[in-house]
Amino acid sequence: MPAVARKSSKTPPPLGGAKSTARAVAPSANAYTPAQVAKHDSTDDTWVSVDGAVYDITHWIGKHPGGSIPLRQYAGRDMSDAFRAYHGPNGQAARTLRSYFVGELVDDVFDDDAAEISSRGSVDGDAGGYETPMPSHVAAFRELVKTLEPEFHTDYVHYFGLFLGLTTLFATAVWCVVGDNGPYAYLLGAVFLGFFWQQTMFIGHDAGHGAITHDHGKDFLIGLVVGNLCNGVGITWWTTTHNVHHCACNSLECDPDIQHMPVLAVTPKYFDSVFSLYHGRVMAFDQVARCLVSIQHYSFYPIMAVARFNLYAQGLILLATSKEIKTSRRILESSVMCVYFAWLGTLVSYLPSWKQKLAFLLVSHAVGGLIHVQICLSHFSRDVFHGRPESHKWVTMQLAGTMDIDCSKYMDWFHGGLQFQTEHHLVPRMPRHKLRKFREEVVKPFLKAHGLRHDQPSFWQANVEVWRTLKQCAAAAKLSPAFAHAVNLQG
Repeated sequence: MPAVARKSSKTPPPLGGAKSTARAVAPSANAYTPAQVAKHDSTDDTWVSVDGAVYDITHWIGKHPGGSIPLRQYAGRDMSDAFRAYHGPNGQAARTLRSYFVGELVDDVFDDDAAEISSRGSVDGDAGGYETPMPSHVAAFRELVKTLEPEFHTDYVHYFGLFLGLTTLFATAVWCVVGDNGPYAYLLGAVFLGFFWQQTMFIGHDAGHGAITHDHGKDFLIGLVVGNLCNGVGITWWTTTHNVHHCACNSLECDPDIQHMPVLAVTPKYFDSVFSLYHGRVMAFDQVARCLVSIQHYSFYPIMAVARFNLYAQGLILLATSKEIKTSRRILESSVMCVYFAWLGTLVSYLPSWKQKLAFLLVSHAVGGLIHVQICLSHFSRDVFHGRPESHKWVTMQLAGTMDIDCSKYMDWFHGGLQFQTEHHLVPRMPRHKLRKFREEVVKPFLKAHGLRHDQPSFWQANVEVWRTLKQCAAAAKLSPAFAHAVNLQG
């Protein structure tokens, strides 16, 4: 039977407020253990815990502006870290969440020694309680995040500088084409346009996380301009996929950013024809997939060069088929994307021959495809895990699934914040221009103090690691699935 949202008469505790520890008392009508919460993990009966409180969000999931899938992934689990990653303690999201409060989260052990055990212990869907104490870094990270709210303010001078630079870059690309300056100028214009796309996509990435104005409505409008209008990439498509990616980083079944079958496989585990919880279908490892994956270490970079064409299609498909997008937004985004294709088509029409038109499109898209390589570098060679994200493993999940890129400060423009992928995944609302200082002064000391690993190869080394990962999987694809599993080439 579908769950009925029950509102507790008690006032929910403040989000991100005082320490969120479960009290060791017997469950009551307004108190639930992690094991009891874990039983409510279906699509029509979804409970979660956040900061020591339990919420029945069954009827909110379909209305969630960030998409339903991230919430479904945390059904029956603690999502304190995921919530804090995207929302402040006093914003609209927090107020909405409080309206679904049903009770407190309490321990399911009732002795004096257990009274101080935090409600942040690891719990899976079948757990009856706590099997091991919570690692010290979990509570420490949550206390750290509470102190960061004042840092979530953007220096708009930084973005004004980006605006001037990108306007110049785009104007130069247009001049190279319409100025009738010859084939070399056309080629240079394609390169400039490609860099314009790469750089504006970084701003779209910032906006999608609400990390520019920190107002999701305003950042949506920025994303609409830099995403739909400047790049032809739907901001709603981006937030829909990217929110899931962050909340289940490198999950075999959940993370769409590593689900590229039948073209690419980052682990032989995909040879078992895994069911994608994001796409809602089996990613079959058939003969076609075996053939394509077996050459993926050669095809990877060519695929990245044309990956933008796939993003066009994915954005349009989502707008046409998603039942969660309001009609007004569907019309707005589709219209703006039409303007994108109109201005790009008009620009290309100035080129004198079809060969030059085709070359311009391919070169500009290949240069713009640098961002796709940069995104893959952060995750493809990292650890993967099975299933939905687990309670209280936000920090270790992000550390295992991401890595930074070691580069000088003078190359920060090229990487657009993706060189600080670990810091960004831990705290997505941190403005891009503060990430370098955040890494050196906060994240690295924190990880060192808790004995946690931080990986930071160079751009070249990261490319080598990804290529080796793809090559290992390609070699395994040529073998039988059973033998590939036995030799465990991925590790």
